[in-house]
Amino acid sequence: MNLTRHILEKSRTKVMGILNLTPDSFYDGGKYSIDNVNQHIKDMIQCGADIIDVGAESSRPGANPISFDEEISRLDPVFELLSSYNILFSIDTNKPEVARIAIQKGFDIINDITGGGESGGMFKVAAEFNVPIIIMHMLGNPLTMQNKPIYDDVIDDIKKYFCHQIKLAQLFGVKDKNIILDPGIGFGKDMSDNIEIVNRLQEIKSLGYSVLIGTSRKSFLQLDDDKPIDRLPASISSMTLAITNGADIVRVHDVKESCKSTRITDRFTSKIEVN
Repeated sequence: MNLTRHILEKSRTKVMGILNLTPDSFYDGGKYSIDNVNQHIKDMIQCGADIIDVGAESSRPGANPISFDEEISRLDPVFELLSSYNILFSIDTNKPEVARIAIQKGFDIINDITGGGESGGMFKVAAEFNVPIIIMHMLGNPLTMQNKPIYDDVIDDIKKYFCHQIKLAQLFGVKDKNIILDPGIGFGKDMSDNIEIVNRLQEIKSLGYSVLIGTSRKSFLQLDDDKPIDRLPASISSMTLAITNGADIVRVHDVKESCKSTRITDRFTSKIEVN
């Protein structure tokens, strides 16, 4: 079976497990060292992940960028492991040169928080290797994105952005079947914007592409000043609402719990047959 084609089929909700190789991510920064990366990959696969999303540069609010050399250095341990697993790996990067190396080393999908970039450099890589690319919406950059983001209408503005980036991707030769849209929960959005996105996700689905969403452990789910470690119930709740409203892929920290929840949610939304 072609794994990439299987992921893009909309027969059931796909679960993307997060593997952060960063020391400063908002939830699990510094948690996974070179010594235990392999075990974490095995655990996510055993729990039912469809994709493993590997990021070596933090995109949390206020994060500083890192160099190409530093990003590649953090990714080297994973490059050595790819051939051991029959699962899709996505590279979470905004540098086309990093994406190129990652695809050459065995990665299958590009996940770009800059949505392909203003000049479309990431689309050039995706088209060259004929791989799926996740186009994410972000207002500003990680250093500035949460400085009082303002929209006329958050969904309309995101859709306009997607339409522009989709046309740019097509100009570079990216096939429609390889385009996945991510509205970018928490990337230049306040709490009301994030809630609006989850509630109105069908309007983004109306563009005709697969939709990925990541709400896991994020600050808009905060209750009573709790911390990211306390937000599993809120993460599952928001993820379930997103699936009900049309999400095809969910990006999560907690693969085991999320896989169980997606299977039940898919029963109610008739994505899978009830046995």
